[in-house]
Parts: sequence; structure tokens; C-alpha cells
Amino acid sequence: MSSVAVIGGGVSGIAAAYYLLKNGYEVDLYETAHHLGGRMGSEEMNGRWFDFGGKNIGRKYTLLREFLREMGGNSFEYFGFNSSQVIGGRIVRFNKEKSRLFNLYKVISFSGLSGIARLYPCVSAVRKDYTQGALNTPFFNRIAAARDRQPLSAYFNRKCVNHVLRPITVRMNGAEPDECYFGNFGSNIALVLDSYEQLSGGMYGTVRRFSSFFPSLKVYAGHTVEAVSKEDVSGRLFIDYRHEGIHGRRSYKKVVSALPAVQLRSLIQPAFPDIANLLGQVVYYPVAVAIAQYRDQVFSDDQRAMVFDHSSPLSNAGAYGINDLNIVRYTFSGKTARSLIHEDALPEEVLSMGEKIIEPYFNIAKNSRSSFLYKHLAPGLCAYSPYHYRFLDKLDSLIQPVTGLYLTGDYRRGASLEACFRAAAETVDLLIQGDRS
Repeated sequence: MSSVAVIGGGVSGIAAAYYLLKNGYEVDLYETAHHLGGRMGSEEMNGRWFDFGGKNIGRKYTLLREFLREMGGNSFEYFGFNSSQVIGGRIVRFNKEKSRLFNLYKVISFSGLSGIARLYPCVSAVRKDYTQGALNTPFFNRIAAARDRQPLSAYFNRKCVNHVLRPITVRMNGAEPDECYFGNFGSNIALVLDSYEQLSGGMYGTVRRFSSFFPSLKVYAGHTVEAVSKEDVSGRLFIDYRHEGIHGRRSYKKVVSALPAVQLRSLIQPAFPDIANLLGQVVYYPVAVAIAQYRDQVFSDDQRAMVFDHSSPLSNAGAYGINDLNIVRYTFSGKTARSLIHEDALPEEVLSMGEKIIEPYFNIAKNSRSSFLYKHLAPGLCAYSPYHYRFLDKLDSLIQPVTGLYLTGDYRRGASLEACFRAAAETVDLLIQGDRS
């Protein structure tokens, strides 16, 4: 069987390659970096590998967990959900380890009764059918048709926007509530309703095992794809790439893009301008992440994280794991972060800014930092688009005539690991159907 090219070695590319390989295809997987992982990629600190993204594995992540089981060598540890906010000058904690009644009281205190009334139908829909907690699902498409003319913030009271919606959207989408839309909110709700574990050794080992697990997989790491085009006579697709400064070209009958929409847009603009222009509707916001290790414990067992309001460039700081209370994961996202932090910002200065922000609440002041990792991600987090289901319908109508080109990624079903696996599985199913027809 001829090889299928998959462009992008992040979670979407890994998932697409996995499903292709499981169905008997040979796969050439192209990744710009020197190892797979993409935006969830890992880096080493003090002899240990740390994941910058995608480290939390939901209990309802059925597709991802099937993949992890097949790769082997994985054990899980409890992560939980334990966070806090400063509201009205006092620290308010939310802890899913407490009773349901306690948590309901906290949600009401965060959002107010009118906020609860607006949230309830959406939460109820995802509770009844977890598959609704993704992009382009019937329930949220109906809501989008009625409400996506305005952003989320227009439909909720200020208290709910500030203390419920914003902590979710800046963490998951890098966006403010006035930059997100109701039709895409199901993907956020699904993440909040789930409970989480993490891999004891992180995702790094799994990604490495995957790289050599299938004999019919070729990983072209350090290969930057610069263009995708179509040859009129043969109908094959060409991939132009650069590796160690040398240009190369390969042709394929089938190409699967697993890149963020904004990156794919630049690759196909000359050959497929209509598709490229449409992809420009999908918005991505930059995010900076720092992981720092300290001499002593920073967090307490009952307060392992805190979210911060719109005036702070730091959207969230939390323990890397329930057994890593001396390791802090700092996330800088939202409008204030964008105004202060850019790709050329000095990592030490960004991290120092975060440490000053959390100092009043956690053990930082006299707690020496031993080492840290830092990444500025642009594109960072996907905030989709208003009426996103219409965008997806139009995208599919434009792709259909381009024989052999298939698109998956975080803009298809959502940005969670499970959503990326679901989108990849659906895309590979379309490819297989095309081969059979």
C-alpha cells in the first residue's frame, strides 16, 4: 500500500498516523521539531521530562486511553481538581474532592443564580451525552445558530463572566469571554465535568515508544514542510520541505494535515487559496508556559492552584502534580498577557513576574528556585470562530473536490487530547471510505 503523508507531529498528527497505521497504511510523518509532541511537547529538567501541555488525562478519554494502553509502559496517578480565586479580597477555594453539595454551593457563589440558569442547559446536555462536549455537535450547533452573533460574555452576568467563564476560556483557549462563543462552549464544559489523572512518567515516553512502535511508520523529524500543492496531470499532491537547510520534494496520493489552521493556511495559500482564506477565520492566541522547581513545597495539600483576574498577565498557577507540590506550572494567557509578553520576552523576567503575583498566596518569597523551563507558543491555544459549525461545513465543501487532501486538527472537534483523537479517527475514516469508493 502506498504511503500517506501526515504533516504535523503534535497530538493530532500522532493520532492521525496511529489510525492510519492501524488500518494497514504506511505513514510518513513530518515534524518541524527534532522530536514529536508539538505544543504538548516535553523538555528535560534535572533528569526528568516535563510536559508543557496535554498532561492531564480525563477519565472519559476513551480513544486516548486505548492508544495509551496499546503503547504500553504507562501508569496513572491521581491529579484531581483543586483551585482557588481571590473574590472580594478573600480566597475562595473550589475542590472537586469535596462533596457535591459543597461544590454546588461554590459554583452558585461564583456565578450567581442567573449565571446558573444560563449554564444549566449546556451542562445538562453534556452530562447526558458526553459526545456533545465537542465542536460541531447538534446541541451546541442549535445554540450557535441563535446566539453566536454575540460572544459568551454578552449572555452572562459580570460575576459569572469573571469567576466562572474567564478562568475556563483563558486556560483552555487563551481567550477572554468576549473572544469566545456559545456554539463552541461545549468543548469547555466537557473538560470541566471530567476528572483527571496524569501519566506517572508524562507523555514523553509514550511519544517515543510510538515513534518506533510500527514498522510502517517513518518519522521525518526536523523536516519543515513549506508548501503543499497539486500536480494537474497525475493528480498527486506534492510536499515541499526543508531539512538542515536543504530543500526536498515528495509526492503522495494522499496527504493528511494535522497542523493548526493558521499554519496550514500559509502552506496551501498559493495552491488552494479559497481553503487557505477560509482557514484564516480560526483564531489562535499566544500563551506562555513556565515550569519551575523550588527547594521547598510551594503549595499545601488543600490549595494546589489559583486563577487570576483580567488585570493579571498570569492566568493560572498550579502544582505540576499532586506529588509535585514544589513544582509550579505558570500559564500566561489572556489580553493582559498578550500586551506584556511576546516571543522575544526574556524567560527569567516572565517567570519573575509570575512569582511576584503568587507570592502573597503561596510559599515563594524565601523558597529558592533550582531550575525552570519556559516556552512561548504562537500559535498557542485555539479559540475557534463564531458560527464555527458553518465554517466546518464550508471547509468540507471546499476540500471535497481536492482528491487526496484531508484535514484534521484542534479546530475540528476541540483542543483536548481526546477531541484531537476523535477528529483524527473521523478523518481517517473519510480517507478509508475514499479508497473504497
